[in-house]
Amino acid sequence: MSDRQTWLCLSGGNALGSYQAGAIQALLEADVAFDRIAGASIGAVNGAIIVGNHPQDRLARLNDFWRVATDTLSFISHRGPFHQAERMRTAVQALLTGKPGLFRPSLPGLWSLLPFGPTTDSLFEASQQRKTLQALIDFDLVNRNSSELHVTAVDTETGEDVDFVNRGDGLTVEHIMASTAFPLAFPLVEIGGRYYGDPGLSANLPLASLFFHPPEQEVVCICLDLFQAPGLVPRSLDQMLRRTADIMFASQSRHAISALKSRMQVFAGSDVTLIHSAYGGADEIGMKMIDYSADAIRMRWDAGYREGQRLARAIGDPPARRQKFDIWRTEIDGSLEYWDL
Repeated sequence: MSDRQTWLCLSGGNALGSYQAGAIQALLEADVAFDRIAGASIGAVNGAIIVGNHPQDRLARLNDFWRVATDTLSFISHRGPFHQAERMRTAVQALLTGKPGLFRPSLPGLWSLLPFGPTTDSLFEASQQRKTLQALIDFDLVNRNSSELHVTAVDTETGEDVDFVNRGDGLTVEHIMASTAFPLAFPLVEIGGRYYGDPGLSANLPLASLFFHPPEQEVVCICLDLFQAPGLVPRSLDQMLRRTADIMFASQSRHAISALKSRMQVFAGSDVTLIHSAYGGADEIGMKMIDYSADAIRMRWDAGYREGQRLARAIGDPPARRQKFDIWRTEIDGSLEYWDL
């Protein structure tokens, strides 16, 4: 029996997280077990659902969460001529009216920007998300699970990334809420007298948390990233919005991987194979992170499922080792390319 471990790193990306759910489905169906998981924002939600449910219930609870997240009110047929416009409508509607089961506009919202008026620190309030997570995640099971779950958030006073783990005092729904509290959009979350928010501005791919304790045995680490660095030159405002998000978050991922490589090169420890899978989504819109349309959720889930099948094969038969710390990334055709950062 191999003593190699499998680790999973899940980035943030809001509605794009259904890509991770599809990949996780394929990995679970291939009987891949995760020894350590780290998640940021929606990645923390997906990771907590996995660790916070018994194996036979994990896929069902993932489906339950994304069923809540999905906008089922579609006025345009699947892949119809006004397909993109319908997805824009869904995204704008989420901004204006919220997302049942997850968030709703706060009061006074944007009116608080006016002088001498009532004030708030966020556009939305997320009490509905707290109830949804509590219904789908058994936090007693999270904290008893032999698999490590790392949840990343940022301390808004110090600006430092903080790693919460299901050991010691354990994890609660508040830690997941903190990791998803993107500044301006959602209220900060108080834990132990400190105020935390979404780490998307600093550590969207939480590799530092995942490798906080260096591995003591061989590891295959799968990174399910929700933003892809390569892309086309934007020719419209919508394309520019999408490209800006990709560059902003993908550059964080590249820096995180590069920093980890530098650290691992001076660590005389076990071999690590890191496989980075980044979601591209050629059919996405500029406001893709808040596009909860049924078509978009299913498109991402299906893309993730296909990728998860390829990753399951790579986990079972990892590429030949070149160094102590090898980095591979998946190409559009599904092949693995050695990434010499």
